[in-house]
Amino acid sequence: MITAVSAVFLGMLHSPASPAGRGPDEDYRAIFGDKYAEAERYIEGNPWIAESLRLPPEETAIALAVVFPEIIRYSDLEDLIQVRALKVLYVQYGRKYADFSVGHFQMKPSFIEHLEADWNRLISAEEKSAAGIPAFLIGDKSDLRRERILRLDDPRRQVDYLRVFIEVMKKRYRNVVFSGAEDRLRFYATAYNSGFAAGETRLRRAMREKKFHLERYSPKHTYNYADIALFYFRRSAAR
Repeated sequence: MITAVSAVFLGMLHSPASPAGRGPDEDYRAIFGDKYAEAERYIEGNPWIAESLRLPPEETAIALAVVFPEIIRYSDLEDLIQVRALKVLYVQYGRKYADFSVGHFQMKPSFIEHLEADWNRLISAEEKSAAGIPAFLIGDKSDLRRERILRLDDPRRQVDYLRVFIEVMKKRYRNVVFSGAEDRLRFYATAYNSGFAAGETRLRRAMREKKFHLERYSPKHTYNYADIALFYFRRSAAR
């Protein structure tokens, strides 16, 4: 049976491979165990996420895969207890004093500040209207930072930000030639994890790096973020 979420992946089983024909070498479902399974259940149990993106099927599949490693890393308890005080610091003093990951998609205020600025700058009024996401009020005043935190705390607004990320990436890197959906996914996933303003050369280099981990301090094992995203992308397409 095809679920509402997995349906968006149909037709991608035969998409071109990444440039060197390489993909994830490890079984991340086995490596991350229950956390991987929980992340899968979160996506499958919340079909509104895919629906709310209002993107074409391939872009929806890419968007979900981009954030999937962050969903693996997310912890409700840690988000509730540890982030609460950081939110207050951010509102009062800004990202130089507190920059932290929020919600299932693990979005940081600094990431959102740059994303909002690019949305305002790169996306036309017609495109904003079609997406249903107007221009953001941006700046470094405490009231604007408070509104930003309120948006980050809302799962539906985080989905809006994911849509914004996909649209900004399409604009920023409109001249980049991708070999196929998997190459594009790995590039977008790396940009999401490493900084989307880094530029093609730096992002291509970062696509080979292993920096993702679940441990908070002194990680014993690190993994390639883009490979985890690709592993999920392929498994979802195969179901």
